Amino acid sequence: MAQPVRPRADPASEAARLRQVDSLRAIAILAVVVYHYAIFWTPAGNGDPLLPYGEALAWIPLAGEGHQGVYLFFIVSGFVITLSLRRAKSLGEFAVLRGIRLWPTLILCGSLTFAATTIFGPDTLRVSVTEYLVSLTFVPPAHVGKLMGVSGYTWLDGAYWTLWTEVRFYVLAGLMFFLSGGRFLTCWAVFFALSTWVGLLALAGVPLADPFARLIFAEHQPYFTIGIALAALRQGEDGGLVRAMYVLGIVVAIGYGVLGPGLAPHVPGLDYLIVSLLVFGLGTLGTLSTRRLPVLSWGGAVLVGQASYAYYLLHQNFGLAMLSALGVRGVAGMIVVQALVLGVSIALTLYLEAPLRRALRRQVRGFPAPVRAGE
Repeated sequence: MAQPVRPRADPASEAARLRQVDSLRAIAILAVVVYHYAIFWTPAGNGDPLLPYGEALAWIPLAGEGHQGVYLFFIVSGFVITLSLRRAKSLGEFAVLRGIRLWPTLILCGSLTFAATTIFGPDTLRVSVTEYLVSLTFVPPAHVGKLMGVSGYTWLDGAYWTLWTEVRFYVLAGLMFFLSGGRFLTCWAVFFALSTWVGLLALAGVPLADPFARLIFAEHQPYFTIGIALAALRQGEDGGLVRAMYVLGIVVAIGYGVLGPGLAPHVPGLDYLIVSLLVFGLGTLGTLSTRRLPVLSWGGAVLVGQASYAYYLLHQNFGLAMLSALGVRGVAGMIVVQALVLGVSIALTLYLEAPLRRALRRQVRGFPAPVRAGE
């Protein structure tokens, strides 16, 4: 079935509104940064207590749920990738454009992180050359280590786990879009249902369900589903299937937060509910609004959002290495270091990544312009 032809939106107006999607990325990355530097790397979190100021920032409201910023990233990704698929001429073109978008920045920021952690530490963040190189392929080093008969391989930076999830989404969405004969939404809805079923089986403890659920990113696919539904709504597809994908995506996403092993329910904390609603609300508002929204249209937020990929790759292990290198002991010093890391990320995005991406695109004749500046 051919994709329906829709009225063409005014390019200038559409571009202005899509800039607000960049601001969603800014909110997402800042939430993750707060989580890592207020909770995760302190005695209150799950990581090693590497921050010299301990739990001095644990008082920040909702900081413990800042990791949900990643879920906002996934919603935005589902939205933007759907638009990108509809602009691409072939599966090969889509794949090359994704590679151009992801790999140069990953290689550059990954190399900076490897050099910084190798030279300055901390020791727990140092990895081998093999782990560094494997991390640049988006494949978990632990998987490669098992194939090599080596245990203990880890990511160059723990935040890279989301890249593996994103790449699997790109592959699956790309295959569905170009091989489904115009039935992408239907195919994705079937995957959503099957993935949810497998995810519930995994929670119930059914043998072999858990590794399969992990392979098809069952726990995170509801957020991509929400983003896909929002893209369809944005382009005027207001049918029952799209609405069901959006509503059920939210229901399933929350379900993973309230169900434990054996499908035993538990009452989530108020912070979890508040941040979850903010993720869904901001994701919906930022993608569907036809008006310029005060915060989301602010140039500073848009700029941070456009640099969010580089900042995401640098904020954690590279940032911790800089704290170690500079002997930073207090919160104020950490804030200064993070501001510098953000500045480096913006500079890399504007003066290295963007020009390189444009140059690479020119080498591939006939490729369309990107959906937006920070795609």
